[in-house]
Amino acid sequence: MNDLQQHLTQQLQVALAPSYLEVINESANHSGPATQSHFKLIVVSDYFKDLTLIARHRFINQLFKEELDHIHALAMHTYTPDEWQLKGSAPSSPNCAGGSQS
Repeated sequence: MNDLQQHLTQQLQVALAPSYLEVINESANHSGPATQSHFKLIVVSDYFKDLTLIARHRFINQLFKEELDHIHALAMHTYTPDEWQLKGSAPSSPNCAGGSQS
């Protein structure tokens, strides 16, 4: 786990006490030299129970306000425990649209 990935994980654990959490560094799947630029979050937390999807994403964007200066893409998949039980997984990330990735 790289430094930024670990930092994101720790911040989410403290802020949301998730019942399930994955912070996935997807930078290698994208074009360019950055190794900590693309992340996917899967967060399941009771905190989200009374929040709309946009409010959940705004919360995470605010939590990572400074970090987002260094992150090119942050995919957020936020669920309540009941939603997660119904879904069971987050959608796959799309392929890179960058020109230099094969």
